[in-house]
Amino acid sequence: MARRKTSLRPSRLQKVCALAGLVVTCGVVAILATSALSDASPPDLSIRVEAVRRGAEAWRVEARVANEGDLTAAAVQIEGQTGAERAEAVLDYVPGHGSRTVTLVFGGHERPRPRLRVSGWSSP
Repeated sequence: MARRKTSLRPSRLQKVCALAGLVVTCGVVAILATSALSDASPPDLSIRVEAVRRGAEAWRVEARVANEGDLTAAAVQIEGQTGAERAEAVLDYVPGHGSRTVTLVFGGHERPRPRLRVSGWSSP
């Protein structure tokens, strides 16, 4: 029987795969080190009206709450006021660099133009 020559040197494909693995590993380590050493910015919440729709007995004001900060805001309190009428809602959380939709309900016959604001939140 003829014996095959076996090479102890890695093939080109093995070298390319090893290099790709090294690059990915170094990238992950760099990202994790940057995240660990940098300070995360606190929640920075803003709110804007997305839509105002007539319901069966009231007006529904849909709004989007956006968080431009790095950290999550929990128990986000939303207030809206139009004339003498006031509506409130609470979002469980708004993630960092994310957004959530909230709906406030107002009575009355005329289309409301509410003033909305985020009145508070807590750290999770």
